[in-house]
Amino acid sequence: MNDQTRRAYGFIIGLAFGLPYALISQLINVWILPGIPLYDLPVGRTTMVLLTSLFMGLVGLMVAWDEESFWGLFGSGLLAVFASSLLAYINSGESQVATSFFLSLFTFLPRLILYLPLGLFFRWLLGIFDTTGHAPSSGLMRLLKVTFSILIVAVIGGRFTLLAPEAQEALRDMNALVMEGMAAAETGEDMPEPLIPVDGFAAYAKGAYTLEWSSDVDSLPVTRPVAGFGITESFIIIRFENDYQFGCVFTPPSRIPKCINITRVR
Repeated sequence: MNDQTRRAYGFIIGLAFGLPYALISQLINVWILPGIPLYDLPVGRTTMVLLTSLFMGLVGLMVAWDEESFWGLFGSGLLAVFASSLLAYINSGESQVATSFFLSLFTFLPRLILYLPLGLFFRWLLGIFDTTGHAPSSGLMRLLKVTFSILIVAVIGGRFTLLAPEAQEALRDMNALVMEGMAAAETGEDMPEPLIPVDGFAAYAKGAYTLEWSSDVDSLPVTRPVAGFGITESFIIIRFENDYQFGCVFTPPSRIPKCINITRVR
């Protein structure tokens, strides 16, 4: 297989993997939590699916760029680490460049190792198409083998983005609490107890809103129960379309959150 053909195959393999993976990772929690207004990046889920697919295509191209697999794997790992760092920086809204730089530096090697299996998988798929030096098998069989392998790995990879059961329950409870609070504000009834510490809820909690789940519960300065071993706590950021926002922390098995106003979020 010459360089041009190998690189074309690499790019196509990356795209073919990226599309189902991106669809599952972007939509699996939406499917699991119908009716919950989950937070989305400003670019939107459709754009993220397209960008993720294109990025995976570039990773595949990088893997296939050189005939020697080492440099392709190393280059694709570097590309993936850089892209993940850039996305995390944009999403966090972090203004301290030095802090972000050193954090990315300290986690560089673990993330590089984490992305190597993906490059190895792409390289293995390339090997299926490369019949140089051995008797070629049926083209249809090779295509089916690659297709099924891509779908299986993409589904398994996308499945890892599914929120834990505790996180799903927290999002449902948070959505119900917000709607209860908005209804109380409209009718003049007493505010639900968890929302009493949230200043301005009755006046500003109006219109559409989104819920963003995070595991960074320590970033919200509230007193909460001690979580048991292996328990998934939830920090949920509530954003209204008028820029009003607050945060709540859920510590299972309690379904009553600790809420407070926040001035800046990730």
